[in-house]
Amino acid sequence: MRNGKISILIATVAVLFVQCGGEPPGPDAWASMQKNKMVRIATDPTNIPFEMGEGTDVQGYDVDLGNEIAKDLGQPSKWVKIPFDRLFEILKNGEVEMVISTIAISEERKKEFAFSDPYFDTGNTIARRIDNTEIKSLASLAGKKVGVQEGRSGDRFMSTQTVAANVSLVKFPTLDDALGALNRNEISAVVGYEPIITYSIYKSFSTNLIPTFEKLTQNQFAVVVRPKEAKLLVEINKTIARLKSAGSLEAWREKWFQSVMKDVKGQVEDLNKAEALKNSPKTLALNLVKASGSQVRLDRLDGFNATLIGANGSFTSTPIMTDDAGVRGGCRFSSPIPPGDYKLTLSRIQMTADVTIAKTPVTALTLTLTFTGQGSISLAWK
Repeated sequence: MRNGKISILIATVAVLFVQCGGEPPGPDAWASMQKNKMVRIATDPTNIPFEMGEGTDVQGYDVDLGNEIAKDLGQPSKWVKIPFDRLFEILKNGEVEMVISTIAISEERKKEFAFSDPYFDTGNTIARRIDNTEIKSLASLAGKKVGVQEGRSGDRFMSTQTVAANVSLVKFPTLDDALGALNRNEISAVVGYEPIITYSIYKSFSTNLIPTFEKLTQNQFAVVVRPKEAKLLVEINKTIARLKSAGSLEAWREKWFQSVMKDVKGQVEDLNKAEALKNSPKTLALNLVKASGSQVRLDRLDGFNATLIGANGSFTSTPIMTDDAGVRGGCRFSSPIPPGDYKLTLSRIQMTADVTIAKTPVTALTLTLTFTGQGSISLAWK
């Protein structure tokens, strides 16, 4: 009889709860921290150098932040390492108190979760092979196979962008996996967070890959909690404000990857300069030399011009000037000549020759012509 009364009482309470419009209470971070004597933080330890580690070990920029938050909350931190696609699931069901794993603030996620104040500003960029200079911007990805980290900001951006048409997205669990595929020439580019791409290339793929540092998006990393954890969010924001004021966030940037960023940016700048020099127009001088036994006197060319005609345009030299003996002479093209194939013509003596202005990293080239006994032209670069 007593059990029957208890059952009726429970049912009555449940009915009243529903009738009052209430919802079953969700997980309570404060109660969990007091019960477990720890702050449980979920992370996907594949975003080097923000979170990384083998076995039970975990370290990185985000880990330093999480440990400081736990310290201010008066409990030791307990890092729960789990794949990205389960981070929000275990936060929602109360298995952890927060997520810190290079999570960018987004309007879509705000519908289900709450974000702290941002602790790191970043963005997505493009990584390419060093030998593929065609990849420079978002538009240059048109028609290409592009790797992204599934579910992350780069994935969402590339799935919705309208600048590069017919992009084939290849999704990977981590950016490191995507960069590995790029290194093997299986895809043409990778889009992802600039510091993670840069660090991974520096550590593992510097022989073949570089980041372009072309900023595609602006993102801010933040700590994620359940939407009803307002009190916890206040305390997290206090810690972030303290760390910003003390310069700790900037110190961690230097500690974990700033020197890497500087080194790689220097490498990219050097490569870009060399590439620009290869493709830049060349200042071309024309030296004329009469070979022994030649029947042609070079002084016949005095005052006349040489011409270069090709797909990149038509160029005319300054008047040819020769020495008194008629064995040496020269002229200069006043307009720089773009690299390409040309037909060189000396109309005064009706001579032509094929010339290729190469993509070599120099700013001046000298072309030597030797007049043979048969009146032909031989070419040599100096």
